[in-house]
Amino acid sequence: MNTLALPALANIPFVSAEDLQPPAGVPTGINTLDDFLLWKGIPKGDLSLFQGTPGTGATSLWVSLTQKAHEQNKWVAWVNGGAQLLPTHLVSRQINLKKLLVVKEPHEAEQLFWVLQELITSSLFEVIGCELKEMFFKNHQLQKLKNLCRFHKVALIFVCHKISRFVNPLFSLIIQFQRDFITIQRALHRPTPFSVAGSVIHSHFLFQSKNDKDQKRVAKKFFLESSDTPTTSKTYVDYSSQKDRQLSR
Repeated sequence: MNTLALPALANIPFVSAEDLQPPAGVPTGINTLDDFLLWKGIPKGDLSLFQGTPGTGATSLWVSLTQKAHEQNKWVAWVNGGAQLLPTHLVSRQINLKKLLVVKEPHEAEQLFWVLQELITSSLFEVIGCELKEMFFKNHQLQKLKNLCRFHKVALIFVCHKISRFVNPLFSLIIQFQRDFITIQRALHRPTPFSVAGSVIHSHFLFQSKNDKDQKRVAKKFFLESSDTPTTSKTYVDYSSQKDRQLSR
């Protein structure tokens, strides 16, 4: 019987098990989640989707991500989408407000898409969060954001209030939040759905009412102009007006 001669293997480089590394991620600070996920956190260079009504812990998890990023002296950005972050609680969670860029809610979807592209391509931010009442981006827009995130190694996280049963494969990670538990609906190379008790995430403390004048006065105190910020004179930025000015030229 004729045998097929195999090519010489001596010159073929092999990678040892010790050299294999999982894709880069940003730790959440929640050990149960980090141990389960391939990235040991939220994937960098990709899109993630947190779904849940206010008070169920979606934004709380994002704050945990921010805290971990700040421990590594990284910048983080957040785009408001109705509810606002409460600075007093951010400070209590050891969030460095000088390394947190908060962007005012854009007036139109086109402006938001432009803002996200600007934030990603700036290469300043480790994590970018964007709050949405519902996911309205088209697949081609998400694909463009995904490609930009991959090139600039940025973790882009959408925090969406409306829960959808559709699992969009453009998101490498999808987590749904309810009051008693959270469910990982999609995570690359992991068996899903995977549920975690909601008690592991502190919720009910991040959203402030727009009608609460006292809380808005506290927020205004923290989001004032800062002379110590190296790349921008304000930690609270209205990108919408910048986009309007560009369009009017």
